Amino acid sequence: MIEIRYADERGRGNHGWLDSRHSFSFAGYYDPGQMGHSVLRVINEDRVAPGAGFGTHGHRNMEIISLVLEGALEHRDSEGNVHCLPAGEFQLMSAGSGIRHSEYNASGSEPVRFLQIWIEPDQLGGAPAISKRASAVTRD
Repeated sequence: MIEIRYADERGRGNHGWLDSRHSFSFAGYYDPGQMGHSVLRVINEDRVAPGAGFGTHGHRNMEIISLVLEGALEHRDSEGNVHCLPAGEFQLMSAGSGIRHSEYNASGSEPVRFLQIWIEPDQLGGAPAISKRASAVTRD
């Protein structure tokens, strides 16, 4: 059954440099009624302050989609990928057997806002991979 969950009902984590809204249980937000849906584990809306970001950390066995809604997000990873995703672009990171990466607001003056979506993969332990593309999302 599909349940409508309004934006103001989501979990929230505010760390000063990061203001995050969680659709499902994540980090310090725990709601046993919101543990994901099928293979969908995370939908976070993150706002990162200018010049701030997530330091290098690891993931494995997860498909992670980052869709930039406003601003620009800089990505660096242990596979040697370095790129900047402007608003309207998205990145798919297949963490596979393990990848380490960092994500930073590429601007020193404007915030970045993006969605991060985590999906469990069909197969575990594959080779890590990164791809990025322009999205079909348009703004009025």
